[in-house]
Amino acid sequence: MPVPLRIACPQCGQILYRKRAGRCPTCGTPVSAHVEQTRKREERIEKILAVVGTGLVLAVFVLAGGIGLLEGVAVYAIAGAALFYAAKKTFTPNRPPKD
Repeated sequence: MPVPLRIACPQCGQILYRKRAGRCPTCGTPVSAHVEQTRKREERIEKILAVVGTGLVLAVFVLAGGIGLLEGVAVYAIAGAALFYAAKKTFTPNRPPKD
């Protein structure tokens, strides 16, 4: 599920929904380089989480291979919850600022 990317203006802090001509619609600050850096950062985070998730699935597959069905489901659920929690914590700075 894609995470909605909320990029704040580096000058005024407003969320940039539309970036006409590469400038903030509120204060007029050039934001195209800032938006590009933020998108690259988010892409790196997504790739790292994909690698960690794949490794976690393989580890669970190896470790839970000899146990029963219910125990295996429980192990997969715990691993999925751990990855979800890690992803949620990773993308926290991307949430809108609280006033």
